[in-house]
Amino acid sequence: MTEDKHRQVGLHRRKLEEELRWMLRHPPADSAALIKLLGQVIVTLIDKNNAAIAAALGGGDDDKPGH
Repeated sequence: MTEDKHRQVGLHRRKLEEELRWMLRHPPADSAALIKLLGQVIVTLIDKNNAAIAAALGGGDDDKPGH
């Protein structure tokens, strides 16, 4: 096996859990607002993980024009 098969891409589970706890530190009491927050949390975690994957693979999109 090569080292690349063991290379970490994306965020570790612990980091994802930490981010989740941080984003849900003040959950709303209203169920509609909670559903909206959960949707935002999912999208944010996916976005952060995608950014980590891109950085690990060396093809990160840094949101700068012209790159």
